[in-house]
Amino acid sequence: MDVALAAEAGLRRQTATGMPEPYTELSGNIVVSAGEGFSSCVLEAASRFTTLHPRCSVELLITADFHKIVRGAADIAVRTTHLGEPSLIYRFIDRLVYGVFADAAYLKRFPGLTPATAANIGLLPPLDMLPQMRAAKAAGLDHTPISVNSFAVQLESVKRGMGVAVLPRILAKDLIGLFPELQLPDMEVYLVTRPQVLKQAHIKCFFVILEQVLIEALSMRGAEDYLLRDAQK
Repeated sequence: MDVALAAEAGLRRQTATGMPEPYTELSGNIVVSAGEGFSSCVLEAASRFTTLHPRCSVELLITADFHKIVRGAADIAVRTTHLGEPSLIYRFIDRLVYGVFADAAYLKRFPGLTPATAANIGLLPPLDMLPQMRAAKAAGLDHTPISVNSFAVQLESVKRGMGVAVLPRILAKDLIGLFPELQLPDMEVYLVTRPQVLKQAHIKCFFVILEQVLIEALSMRGAEDYLLRDAQK
């Protein structure tokens, strides 16, 4: 526990002062574990990192297996759940805000939608038990003609104008927010790693870059959310 806390404190000091030293001539591979919704952020961080350090490489594992990082199968993980492992560093990033979204073409075909009349693109078990999905269903968004087991497929279905869906706002680009009266719980976002991993300069450098990309993405959608709320008052 003390080792993890000391390593996290050192990382916070490093983030405040800039990239880890030595910053040049880094080499090595990094394995990142993340859910589908964070793939674009990890890829953006990987692009920035490998451009700066062409002798480095990044592997992205799209998985919901929270235990990979404990077993050493990944160096860094993006998580929305704090499992409390004392041997790991949990770096809180921000909160992931959810809403109900649809494509403009769908809204043109079905004007005057309500939660009860909208066709919801649902998620199959166990994803349907996420707090946001259960809250939306309890609020009346329970007409679900199509269900899928992938967040990426759910998003693609909405973009094709097949219905509405409960989505993180960071994924809802070019989509229209609906039913602002629905209060959907948000989720905390963490970067997780092991203290011994951060002793490697190339992994520490990538950690800092990925953290910045996530902060940018989450704060941008948060700002848009506040603007949307203000406009609806």
